[in-house]
Formats: sequence, C-alpha cells, structure tokens
Amino acid sequence: MALLGSALSKESGLMFMGVLLALVALQKNRPALMTSVVAAAFVVTIYCTLRSQALSVEVPQLTPPAPMLVRPIIAARALAEYAALLIAPVHLHMERDVETHPWGFSEAGLDATAWRELETLAGVALAGALLFWMWRAREREPAVFALLIFAVITYAPVSGLFPLNATMAEHWVYVPSALVLLAATLQLSRLAPTRRAQTIGAALALGWITFLGARAFMRTRDWKDERTFFQNTIAEGGDSARMLINLGTLEMSQGHLDEAQTLLERALIKQPEQPFALLDLAIVALKRNDFATTRSFLARAVKHSVTEAQAHEAMAVLEFKESGKVDLLRLRLASRTGTPSWTITQRYIRALEKSGQTSAAMAELRAVLAMEWYRAESWRLMSNYLAQAGRLPEAAATLAEANRLDVHLNGH
Repeated sequence: MALLGSALSKESGLMFMGVLLALVALQKNRPALMTSVVAAAFVVTIYCTLRSQALSVEVPQLTPPAPMLVRPIIAARALAEYAALLIAPVHLHMERDVETHPWGFSEAGLDATAWRELETLAGVALAGALLFWMWRAREREPAVFALLIFAVITYAPVSGLFPLNATMAEHWVYVPSALVLLAATLQLSRLAPTRRAQTIGAALALGWITFLGARAFMRTRDWKDERTFFQNTIAEGGDSARMLINLGTLEMSQGHLDEAQTLLERALIKQPEQPFALLDLAIVALKRNDFATTRSFLARAVKHSVTEAQAHEAMAVLEFKESGKVDLLRLRLASRTGTPSWTITQRYIRALEKSGQTSAAMAELRAVLAMEWYRAESWRLMSNYLAQAGRLPEAAATLAEANRLDVHLNGH
C-alpha cells in the first residue's frame, strides 16, 4: 500500500518499486522476490489504468531533446555539478543547464565551453570512482553496496540519460544524495575504529551539517515573492532565457516596460527566436501603441506552436486597437489552435455575446462545458446568458451547479 501511495502521489514514487525489487534480489529470497514482482505489477497496473483515463494534453517542447550520443556527456556533467553542490552548495538556484550553448568566438564563450569540457572529465572520473567503490564494497561491505545500488536506481531517471524538461535540477537528487551520504557514513564508520577518530568524524559532520543548515536558512529569503526569486536566481548564475522572460513578464505586468524590454531582448540573445520572448515583446510594443513593431513580433511568434494561439489572440487585440473592429474570425482561430485555453476561449465567447450573437456564444460555452465541466466560472457565465435569454429556471440550476463546484464563487 505504501508503494502504491508513493506511485499515485507523484510519478517519481515509481522508483521505489525498483528499490524494493533490488532489495529483495540482494537478499536472494526467491519467494519474497516473486511476491514483490506481483506487488509491483499490481501497482503498475493501477497506475497505468488511472493514467490512461486522464485528459491527454500535449506538452510543448521549445527545444528538441539532446541526441543519444550527447546524453552521456550531459550525464557526466550533471553528476559533476551535483557532486560539487553536495560538497559546497555555494551557488544555489533553480535554473541549471549543463548543455553547451556556443556564443561564437568571444573570450567568454570559449571560456564557458572549456569549463564545460573540464566538467565532463570530472564527471567521468567521478562515475569511475563510484563504480570502483561499488566493486570494492560488493564483497566487503554488503550494506554499503546495497545503498549504492539503491542510489543508482533512484538517480538513473534524472541522470541526464533520459530526456526531461531540464538537464538537471537540485531537487531531483534529494533521495539519491541521501542514500549516497548514508553509504559514505557507514563506510567511514568502518574505517574509523577508534573512539578518537569517530569523535573527529562526528565533529566534522556536525560542522558540515551546521553549514548546510545556515545556507538553507539564508536562501529561504529567495521565496519571499516572485521578484526576489527571479532576481536572486539570475544573480546566482541562473540567467537562462526562461528566468529572464519570467522576470520580464513580471516587469511588464507592473508597467515597467523599459525594464521588461531589456530583459526580453537579453533572453532572445541567449535563445534566438524564443517564442515566449517574442510574444512578450509584442505585448510590450502593443502597450506602447507601437503597432508596426507589435505586428513584426507577432508574425514571428505565430510560427511557433506553443505561442500560436496567443499570437492570434494578440493579433485580434491589435486589430481592435488599430481600427476599433472585433475580429471574431481571428479570435475563433485562436480558441481552436493548440491546447485548449479557457482564457482565450472566454474572450471569444464574450466577444460573440457583445456582438449580439448570444446563441453562438452559448453554443461555444456548451462545447467547453462538455469537455471541461469542472470549471465553476464557465457554469456561472452560462447562467448569466440563460438569464439574459429569459430561461430563468435553467439559469438558476446552472448557477447552483457553479456554486456546488466552488462554494466561494460569489465571494470572488
């Protein structure tokens, strides 16, 4: 039941199934191994059954996954960087990337590439050292060997060998690092048989743990608000295109258009034709009533599937600001492009109603409710349209459904 609970609470919990099977296999208990296999099959069956019934939403990919031949290099770099963070967590930030991004033949670009190659060598050496440690511990220290096997099982999915939404992230190695540290503690306890050596080791461990606790306490301030988080991440070296765009979007929402433009342009330098940077720059230009620049950026943003719908919506807004006309066809196209978006669909529905096409607006809303019945706001909007049409009993029933889905709806 614990295994099933971990798998259903978060997909990464499935790795504990591998840990269980490895533990039983190392004990060489065949009946227990068969029981564990049946339990694992039971968990996988339930997980796959529930997962297959979930709404399928295509996750957009801004960049293609690294080729197979490149992934071992990425895995080596990630291992080296994780080890450095574990020993000396100096530069902590959420945004990390161990891929090489050439900046041309500038000195900074060449230095960054050279450091990445050294990191690759360090990762290969570290992987070799870990394999040697496992080989030595297999016969001499079975408990240490088992912990290292568990660490490998829990680390493999996030090692960089498999395509994920990032090449590395600090929170991915909580479980593997705990297992490695436990194995190292057990190994060192066997190497320090005297009481004096154990006391020295305990004092060093206490000092290290105190240092880690102080670092964690200091960095909790990063989570004060969005601005603090983005600014500190960028200051600590996580100035990726995504972080720059996030901070630029925040600046734009607060009316700081010059700061937003600077950050978004920096993001485009790091990742040319980044679709969200293009879209946000278009919105910045639109807020300034610079229609020519807006149209130029939207023409580029609409070519990317992840921003195509939003670009069409922004084009409709641009058309309205230029001519005062509501482009219903453009809004309809936006609402039917890519992954369904309630924000875009709602704008189209409201535009239909304001143009006098209430029946068409209600038809669109019914189509939304058929697929996304759980949104109380959609039911309330339908209730308003039914009331306008004089269908009061239906409007009351629809509003009751909205309140059932969200008891705080009327207080919003």
